[in-house]
Order: sequence, then C-alpha cells, then structure tokens
Amino acid sequence: MLANLMREREPGDRIILAGRSSLPTHIDVENCKLDLLDSESVERLIQSLVPTHILHLAAVSSVHQAANSPAQTWHNNVGGLLNLCTAVTKYAAGAQFIFISSGEVYGRAFLAGDSLTEDTIPLPANLYARTKRAGEFLVADILGSTSTSYVILRPFNHIGPGQDERFVIASFAGQIARIEVGLAAPVVEVGDLSAQRDFLDVEDVTNAYRAVVDASDKLPQTAIFNVSSGNARSIDQLLVMLKKHANVNFEIRLSPDRMRPAEIPFAAGNPTALIEAVGWKPSIPIETTIHRILHAARLRINQSTSD
Repeated sequence: MLANLMREREPGDRIILAGRSSLPTHIDVENCKLDLLDSESVERLIQSLVPTHILHLAAVSSVHQAANSPAQTWHNNVGGLLNLCTAVTKYAAGAQFIFISSGEVYGRAFLAGDSLTEDTIPLPANLYARTKRAGEFLVADILGSTSTSYVILRPFNHIGPGQDERFVIASFAGQIARIEVGLAAPVVEVGDLSAQRDFLDVEDVTNAYRAVVDASDKLPQTAIFNVSSGNARSIDQLLVMLKKHANVNFEIRLSPDRMRPAEIPFAAGNPTALIEAVGWKPSIPIETTIHRILHAARLRINQSTSD
C-alpha cells in the first residue's frame, strides 16, 4: 500500500500513517499514533494537518471476529468513523475522503447469482457487513452536507502475502508451511470449500486505492465503486493451487470447528464503473498470488523456528 502511494509524489507531499500502534514504514512516510475512538485526539490531528486526501481503512475486518465481539465491532467500525468524519467537517472540509467499505454489504443480494453492480441495493447478511453499510450511510449523511468529496469503495475478498491466518487462504498456506518443515502432521484442516468468492491480489486492491486518489479531481463529488474482478472462484480451487505449489503431499480433512456453511454460496462484483472512472483493472494472475502467499508463509515459519 505504502509503495503504491509513494509513486509519483509531488514535491511537498506528505504521507502520514495514523493508527493505534507504530508500524514499519518507508523512510519518507510519517508515523502517527492515533486512537480513532479518542475524538479530541482525532480533531487535533486533523486540525494540525488539514489533509487533502483521507483514506480510511481502520476496522475490525474479520467477519468471524466481528460476530464474536459485536459491541466492540460496532464501537470500532462506526464510532471511530464518526469521530473522523466529524473532525473532517470542522477542519478539512475540502478534502477527498475515501471510505473503505466492503463487498460484504451486498449480502443476500448475491443470491441472484450475478456479478453485482453498485446499483444493487445492499442486503448485508452479517454483523461486519452491517457495520460497513452503516458506515456508508454515516459518510453520506455527515460529509454529504459539506464541501467534502467522498468515495465509498467496496473491495471484495483480497488476499496476499502476510495476511492473518484468521483468513481462509492464509490459514491453508500457514498449515502447509508448517507441514513442510515438520512442525505439523501432513493434514490441512478445512471448512466449507464450496463457497465461490471474487478474490483479488492485495496489490491490485491497493493499486485501485491509489488510482482513486490520483483521479480525485476528475471524480464526481460523491461516488461508490466496487473493487473486484467480476470472477468468482471456489475456495476449493485455491486450495488445489496451493497444493500444486506445496513441497509435500498432505491430506485434506474437514474440521467441525471450521465448518461454517456459506449462507451466500456465490459472491462477485462487477468492476466496470471503477475501470471506466479511473482506468484501473486487476492485473495479477491468481496463480501468482497463491505462489506469493505460500512463499511468505514459508518465510514466516522459517523465521519463527530460527528465533
């Protein structure tokens, strides 16, 4: 993400990464500790920076984690956003605000079996999705009454190196990496493999975010875009790809703890609007993504065993 934002910077541009904990960044990126739930701190930061572009990604982002901590998820995903939008209306009303929502907001609308466009009425089917949909309304209601332009992006399932093993493909890769070095029996535990999802490489997703920032002067005052490929692949297909890249054979075993049958069997988004608006389109083959994920998992496991 940072590498993409660093491209073609104008003289004097500053990139500030704000979050609860300090993160490793590029030497030219400033790191600022910020708790979005602390409204006074948020206001002080926005007032001091007067940012021109705000990319809001902070959230409880795991559907499973959100379901297990509903009050905290609503507090984080909506409360922090409310504080940020309020501060923007006071001190940076001329900024472009980019809210990272989720393709999950479409929910039961996916039961139509088509790749959905932004004109589809969202029918969120889980708690995480409901907080993201609420965030969309919040942004529209608060920022829509000011001169702040805003873009709501709905990224679909994105995967890539370093993703937390709470997410399904990262979990498979981590299990395989441990099997390869003898830390686990040759068994990969899985849940429901039949669900079909619109998977994107995380680099393609961050390229989309950068493209929206670059095109800010050309976009309408308000806009909503899917960040998607338009194609759905089953989780089983991706596991087969991982198995092809693995250095060992292993058994695939259904685990009751991982069995959460998909209420939505098919989910894909039509990316045409974003392609036409900013010229972005996904470019990284899924096989390349799978190879990168497994390679990163191996490096992580090898590092942990050598420490």
